[in-house]
Amino acid sequence: MTGASSPTEVDWQKLDKQKFIVVGAALFSGVTTCLFPLTVLKTRQMAIQGAPTGLWGAKETAKIILRTDGVPGLYRGFGTVVFGAIPARIVYLTTLEAMKSVVAPFAEQISSSDTQAAGTANFFAGAVASLVTQSIIVPVDVVSQRLMVNDRHPQAAPAPASHSSSSSSAKPAHARGLSTAAFAPGKQNGFALARLIIQQDGVRGLYRGFGASVATFVPSSAIWWSAYGAYQKALWHQYEGITGRHAEGELQARSPTEVVAVQTSSALLAGCTSAILTNPLDVVKTRLQVATRQKGGPQPSFRAIAQQLLAEAGAKGLLRGVAPRITSTALWSTCMVTTYEFLKRTCLKPEFAET
Repeated sequence: MTGASSPTEVDWQKLDKQKFIVVGAALFSGVTTCLFPLTVLKTRQMAIQGAPTGLWGAKETAKIILRTDGVPGLYRGFGTVVFGAIPARIVYLTTLEAMKSVVAPFAEQISSSDTQAAGTANFFAGAVASLVTQSIIVPVDVVSQRLMVNDRHPQAAPAPASHSSSSSSAKPAHARGLSTAAFAPGKQNGFALARLIIQQDGVRGLYRGFGASVATFVPSSAIWWSAYGAYQKALWHQYEGITGRHAEGELQARSPTEVVAVQTSSALLAGCTSAILTNPLDVVKTRLQVATRQKGGPQPSFRAIAQQLLAEAGAKGLLRGVAPRITSTALWSTCMVTTYEFLKRTCLKPEFAET
């Protein structure tokens, strides 16, 4: 790429595709392992009615999980996620890089600046990559999120006296209206829960909230990659203005420290931007995916869940889990970009690595 790439961009044509897929799956599985507990905390805050919110709520939720299940409780649903994440990451990364190469020339033609071109190319590439991946991700989310909120020792995280009544906090999660969780006795793994969902709702049950997932993650991915590309360009321009140095698009023109600093800063900013803008959609999607239909009742819907959430907590309910989500997204963004850029450098074809 030229105009739509950063001074250190490695495009799709320069990559060893097989190495990129294999090494990428391993690296991102490692990142997922490190950050998975934040996903559990975010999901429980979003899905459980009356759960304490904010950073205090995340801390209290973590305490409850550790007290009842120990550290394994923070990894509930992990096996399901990793099992589904490997093919999903392969599909996502290959689609992303391929689309960036396709869209970049057109973005350069219609954009007035390289910052805008980078944002446009990354926006469309991120959206398409996320859309293609949803067919794999949604069943994984449905199963893993139910595992995350299913309590083997049902107990709500205690809320401070100034925030809720004792009668509400004293009730176990399922007695406080947690109809959004599919409670099952004893230990349950992902495969057993998937079979149960299929028995109850058919295969379509594994795609509960598919539309909501597309509405959440396609914009989220598009916003993240667009912001990341634009922030990178903007930060490089700021850096050049301060230092008076111009890279002229050469790969070797930047030191590793400079590259890491700009990429990390861009990832943090992009993560915060995306997390805040799409959190309301994620809250409703999460509740929809863990919801169970009451016998003889209607199928849960996006609209009904949203109305219930607004009735419970007003507009602030749409920000449930936003603190751990921002933290998770920011950390994930930083680790992901560092890993992603390292992966591309590692997977350069020999003829490009030498130049």
